[in-house]
Amino acid sequence: MANLQKAINQNFLDSVLPTYGNARKVKINGYDNSQKMFIIDEYESASGHRYYRGVRFCDRVVFAETVGMYHNWTYIDSLELYAFNGEKLVLVQKKDYDKVFRNEASIKADSEEMLRDYLSGQAKMTGTIIADEQLKQHVHQIVEGSYTSFLDKDFETRLTNILPALESTNNRTETLKLL
Repeated sequence: MANLQKAINQNFLDSVLPTYGNARKVKINGYDNSQKMFIIDEYESASGHRYYRGVRFCDRVVFAETVGMYHNWTYIDSLELYAFNGEKLVLVQKKDYDKVFRNEASIKADSEEMLRDYLSGQAKMTGTIIADEQLKQHVHQIVEGSYTSFLDKDFETRLTNILPALESTNNRTETLKLL
């Protein structure tokens, strides 16, 4: 039994973290706990700059960042807010940056501002009156929920519920795939 367990562990390591010169056997996007997001769509430009798309989510929204790395600094290129429409994702807000240094506090503040603007617009269109302080509180809770670590014990349950929508194709015919 110990040999079987050792073989399973070795197969797992070889498939997700192969030795130099060997290809990965499975396509699994990484999770960066320091940024609290999945890293997807990583690539290198012809000029040698590295880019990736990071996704963080909760049960109500998905935030997608496009991040660039040049020499020794990291910048944010864009931030997108997606809402669920049934089991599909719909882009509801987007903010483009002009190669601004990536700062987690600023991204969180921009995420809250984008969500607050979206909810304010929806409330206005539906004739719903919501107090500013109550709106700020709800927005803060939702954004904080998207920063919950994938490594937390209760995250796996939420992931199984949300995963089908994250794997679906959105309006721009891109696919957000996590696993």
